[in-house]
Amino acid sequence: MSDLTKTIKLRIHVSPEQEILFRQMTEQYRQACNFVSQYIFDNQFNLAYQSLNKELYSDLRVLFGLKSQLAQSSLKTVIARYKTVKRQLFHKPYKYKAEDGNWKYIPKTLEWLWQPIIFKRPQTDLVRNRDYSFVDNGQSLSINTLGKRTRCTFESKPFSEYLDSSWNLGTAKLIELKGLWYLHIPITKAVECFQKKNVRHVVGIDRGLRFLTVSYDEQGKTEFVSGRKIAAKRHKFLKIRQQLQSKGTKSAKRRLKALSGRENRWMSDVNHRISKTLVTK
Repeated sequence: MSDLTKTIKLRIHVSPEQEILFRQMTEQYRQACNFVSQYIFDNQFNLAYQSLNKELYSDLRVLFGLKSQLAQSSLKTVIARYKTVKRQLFHKPYKYKAEDGNWKYIPKTLEWLWQPIIFKRPQTDLVRNRDYSFVDNGQSLSINTLGKRTRCTFESKPFSEYLDSSWNLGTAKLIELKGLWYLHIPITKAVECFQKKNVRHVVGIDRGLRFLTVSYDEQGKTEFVSGRKIAAKRHKFLKIRQQLQSKGTKSAKRRLKALSGRENRWMSDVNHRISKTLVTK
């Protein structure tokens, strides 16, 4: 058996009062993360949870008004981010050419950072059954805030198959995107390990530019997915980007950012639909 992990993105419906509570909590959590990040940066990058909890727990509760679990979660959020950066630095050592003509490599550590990691986006990590839980037979969410817990509904239809007892739900992330609130929940399920002897249907796939995919199965059926229309649309995005970059104004930069997001979402959707088609062959 092996673990299959996915992340579901629940769109939650909030009232104006709940929106105020969520914005207050996510902003205080962001500030708390930056407070912890500064402490780690100033104290030789100590990433031991127990010692950080001993030093900072009371300050997080008093200065930012976080509840007990939120204070502990903020520590874990920052520690995880620094560990990620630590791995990234390790895989990208500093290299230089020595006098003998050979390349020398120096491993990078967190000490190479010039400033602490900064958390710019308001967000909150919520622990299952402590900070968030499903109530009303799974039809509503009960979410913790800096004050009292609050209940809100969510769009469950696309994810109903994942909200049963067969999936384990992990620590969720509450974020706001363009005025809408989402709860990103990682879900894990034990599945059978792949065994070659159980394969009954084989499809060969080749990826390219002129044709995004060419598939061929054991029945001799061939399928082509042309990339002409997609290439034309990406070329259109490129032309618009070049025009906006040549202007260099603030409004042009805002348009560039929005355009980048739209292109990425469109391309992700195209890839998803192609992948789904291939998987269901």
